[in-house]
Amino acid sequence: MKSGYFQPLTNAYKIAWIWWVILLSFQQVLFYENNLRTNWFQISILVFLVFAFYFLVRQRRFFAAEDALHFSRDFRLGMLKIDFAYMSSVKVTPRTLRFIYIGKEYQFVVLGKSNQLLQNVLKENKVEYTTSALKRSEKV
Repeated sequence: MKSGYFQPLTNAYKIAWIWWVILLSFQQVLFYENNLRTNWFQISILVFLVFAFYFLVRQRRFFAAEDALHFSRDFRLGMLKIDFAYMSSVKVTPRTLRFIYIGKEYQFVVLGKSNQLLQNVLKENKVEYTTSALKRSEKV
């Protein structure tokens, strides 16, 4: 079993990033409104933001088995099993993996060696996928 790292790109994950930026901005406004002095409320917001940032940027693992991909869920409470037989509309770019699995669309950020691992596993299991590489413009 091979493994790699990914980041989810779900709507909930995107909304969590937006709320993180909003709370960080709120904390900074309070800090400057209090003439660069901190209080317990600002410190508690900052501590919460540090924990939230860690939660948003930490790497999650996926495992490639013979017949399926297993993506870890938050807090390692379970695994999302993606059977190769039911994957459709698979698209692999240098930074992302997008596919439809039983009517639900999934999108993950997968970089470097993890991306190569996914491409190799998809080839080995004869899953049809498209790739889109960045095209460089030619100089005239």
